[in-house]
Amino acid sequence: MVIKTVVQDKSLIESQVSAARFSPLTRQVLAATGPIISSAAAGMTNGFSAILLPQLQRPESSIQITSDQSSWIASMAPLPMAAGCLLGGFLMEKFGRKVTHLVLNVSFAVGFCVLSMASSYDMILAGRFITGFSCGLIGPPASVYIAETSHPKYRGILLAGVTFAVSFGIFISHLFGTFFHWKMAALYCSFFMAVSYLFVALCPESPSWLLSKGKTGEAEAAFRWLRGHDADALKEFQDMASSYSPAGESQEPKPTLLQNISKKEFVLPLLILLVFFFTMQFSGVNIVAFYSISLMQTTIGSNINEYLAMLIVDLVRVITSLVACMLLRVVGRRPLAMLSGCGTTISLAGLSIFLYFQTSIPVYQNLSWMSLIFLISYIIFVGIGLFPLPWCMSGEIFPVATRGIGSGLTSSFNFISFFVVIKTGPSLFAAFGTNGTFMIYGIISLLGTLVLYMILPETKNRTLQQIEEAFRSGWRTSESKTPVPGPTEQSLDRTGEAFTYYGTVTLGGAGRAWTVQKDRIGAVECGLAGPSGTSSSLSRLCNMS
Repeated sequence: MVIKTVVQDKSLIESQVSAARFSPLTRQVLAATGPIISSAAAGMTNGFSAILLPQLQRPESSIQITSDQSSWIASMAPLPMAAGCLLGGFLMEKFGRKVTHLVLNVSFAVGFCVLSMASSYDMILAGRFITGFSCGLIGPPASVYIAETSHPKYRGILLAGVTFAVSFGIFISHLFGTFFHWKMAALYCSFFMAVSYLFVALCPESPSWLLSKGKTGEAEAAFRWLRGHDADALKEFQDMASSYSPAGESQEPKPTLLQNISKKEFVLPLLILLVFFFTMQFSGVNIVAFYSISLMQTTIGSNINEYLAMLIVDLVRVITSLVACMLLRVVGRRPLAMLSGCGTTISLAGLSIFLYFQTSIPVYQNLSWMSLIFLISYIIFVGIGLFPLPWCMSGEIFPVATRGIGSGLTSSFNFISFFVVIKTGPSLFAAFGTNGTFMIYGIISLLGTLVLYMILPETKNRTLQQIEEAFRSGWRTSESKTPVPGPTEQSLDRTGEAFTYYGTVTLGGAGRAWTVQKDRIGAVECGLAGPSGTSSSLSRLCNMS
């Protein structure tokens, strides 16, 4: 462990400010609201083809399309998402999380407006391309901004709000398409972006990003606005600030990008999220959203109104996303991922088997509602874990130095997989049938869950700094807690240096005096001396309360 000299900052020791208009939790929710609404626009983009394509395929439509054009309209949105993620990762590191959100809100609004004014197939493709590119832009900064501005206790539920917003956006686009012409539906979707822009404009920049740019004063002000002045919050800010060296004081050259992305604290999270996003996408999570009506017609036949069934599935998805928010507040990432993966696999296998009998044995043809039950079960299980968790963790597990590129690369990979799944979906349905395709997705879900069981760490209730330190030391999935780093015998062998420590210390050598500082709040110093190997509590030896 490297011991850093602690510099007293009296501005961090000041007492609680007078009663504020909003509590820190309220401000954290306010800061998360802008990215969450923007994420709803991503859901609207994902769900828009499900209401656009049936209306374009009607005989009275002013724009007639072929089946191949239909496939391109559906897949045009996922096509640029990967490039959008890479650009989003670059913009959030170069110009900040807040500025990137403001830009992508404008981009989303332009895309929906182009769709609302489309008078040709080419204009529809252009609108889908712009909204899809905007979905990519929001991939990296949304989760990262929320993770960097929220308390560890609330980080899980606020990050889950992103995937809830995506589900809600899908429902809203389907609801608009059920009652309005697709052009009016696109126009109504654009209104959400003005609301999101307003929320983002009212909130501060990420303290972590400001610290990385050497703007300590602005970072402190932003952190206080978000988190208040309690001891735990200030300790977290202290830990963050200590990981940055003021300009001109560092004796070591700044690591290059290649050096940063070669470190285990970057490579391990990257591999984990690549597996997680692959499992999520190739379990077919977005197939249902993109081809809802056609899937309903195949799954339940003509006995149930397919638009009603689509809205029922959408409502189940929204409710499941709300449940996921609550579960992430009280349940760890690992058990939730395992429950979701196993439930998704069983639901897909059951749906596949029943669809096979339904199409092969006449007695089952009148029981189409059972297929809907299997489909709803699939939506529930995939929605509580496989869908929200990789997005939550993409904002948590990368180190701050490579958080932009890490979240950009994993989000980009996710959307490449997204495009492949959407583009190959109709071909799989044609080659293997609906039942065979769901079985393929079920097998992938099973294999992915087994791999995640072996590699997925637990990040619940850990600060971002603790998560980074844990990956740096090599994280084992069996660990239940991440110890707060403390001084060792080797690290203590520096007479007269100040360090911050909480817990038990092993003294480094007999007769030597060590300067110990409790923290910035207590500002207590004392001298310790003892034989090598002595282990005692700092609170007892230093008489700290």
